[in-house]
Order: sequence, then C-alpha cells, then structure tokens
Amino acid sequence: MINFHLKSFSQMSVEDMKELKPEDKFTFGCTDGCMGSCCMLINIYLDPWDVETMARCLKISGQQFIQEYCDYEVDSNSRWPNVRLKAASGGACDFVLEDGRCSIYNSRPRNCRTSPIGRAVRYNNDGEQAVKEEKVFIIPPTDNCMGFGAGRKWTVHEWFLDADAYKYYEFSDLYTELINYSSDKLNGKEWMLAGVAKMMNPFLYGPELLRAKLGISEEQVGYEEFYRRRMKALKVVLTDMAAGFGCGPLAEQAEDMRGQSGSMMDRVKKILLAEA
Repeated sequence: MINFHLKSFSQMSVEDMKELKPEDKFTFGCTDGCMGSCCMLINIYLDPWDVETMARCLKISGQQFIQEYCDYEVDSNSRWPNVRLKAASGGACDFVLEDGRCSIYNSRPRNCRTSPIGRAVRYNNDGEQAVKEEKVFIIPPTDNCMGFGAGRKWTVHEWFLDADAYKYYEFSDLYTELINYSSDKLNGKEWMLAGVAKMMNPFLYGPELLRAKLGISEEQVGYEEFYRRRMKALKVVLTDMAAGFGCGPLAEQAEDMRGQSGSMMDRVKKILLAEA
C-alpha cells in the first residue's frame, strides 16, 4: 500500500524517482512570476488532519468543509472515503487569491506545505507487525514552475521543519496505518460496505460531532490529542465490527463479546477521555 496524495504522474511513478535523504540539499523559492500556478488543475487529496485544520481556520465544521469544498468518494479497494479539493481538480483552488497566494496559508494541507518535496509511505505486511517504509523525493515541476533554482538552499530536513511537516506526517501516518490495518488484518474489503464509511465519518472528518455527542470539550482534550485518540477509538470500533463478520483478530471471540455490558459509544468515550 502506498500513500501519496498529490498528483497523478503520467510519465513517472514514485518508484522511479530519486530518493532524498534528510541532509540532501536543493534550491527552491516561490516566485511572483508563477505564484499560484501549482494550485490549479491538480488533485490534492486530504487526510483527516488536513480537513480539521482547514475547517477550523474557516470557522466551520469538518462536515461543512467537505460539503462546500471537496469531492468525496469511497475507494473500491480499501473501502475508505477519499476526500480531495474540488475546485483545484478542474481549475484554480478555492483558496487562491488574485495575486496567486494562499488565503489559508498557515493552515494549508500536508502536501501543499511540503511541495516540491513529496513523501510516499508503503506498508510491508509480510510479518506479524506491519513495517512502514517511506520515500522522500522531488516532485516533478509543472510547466509554469519557476521556483527551482530560485530562493535559498535548503536541506530536506530544514524544509520540513519550516513547513511544520513532521506533525502532519505523524498524523497522516496514524491514518494510513489504520487503513492498512483494516485492509490487512481485518480484511475490510469483504465486509466494509457504504454504511461503514458513513459511520467512520465523525471519527475522521467530524470531530465536533463526536465532541457534541459525548460531551467532550476542547479544554478536556485538545485538538491534537483528540485526533490521536479518535484514530485509536476507530481502530477498536472496526476491530469489533470485523469480528461480527468473522474477520480480524477477535473473530473467534465474537460470540462472547455480544454479551458484554456497556455500549460501543461508552467504550469510545473512555478511549477519547483516556479513561482506564
């Protein structure tokens, strides 16, 4: 499984691209002459943390953000919902200003903030534990890009620090690890129908819905920790659901689990509040 959500490369695959190390250097800087040219006619896929951060910047809910600004579809293989910026795929991104700059720059999504550096993640599921493999590389420039050779010289590590990329990568990996777990350990393709994706949406793209339903304020659990706990809670929910279909590590215990006291939402709330 590879996670790289930015562009569709017609001439070159991720495997073909030269791998970069943290200490490798490159020269790049956005110029007024091409500002905003990389923000149009492009597929920009979003992780849940991207959606949450952008929605908070706009002071709207995650669900409203998806309805207004995104295309939403469920992947036929992973059974997980894919979200991408709608306007950017057919023209200019909704958040590009007249001068080409980004109106939500400080809250821009992961792939936008690290461009022209890309990062792909693959999970090796041969053993008991999935092993994450990552590859960092230069994204082939668009025809209009004038940034290469301009600006200052960076190391890859300096570029990621400046973009606050490491936090975004941490949260992206929590998400893709969950997708990989669902596919590899829970055999999700066999039982995850459309209704399951709908059930997952509050965990992925509607944290405000979970907070309201369970009475958990931002003061109790901050945004970043709430995200980490949501991914953990969703893993528990999906593992239980898979067991009911005879899949996953708890499949043999499914009959005994039906008699357990307490609702699933009670268990979710304990995880979100980090209660024993």
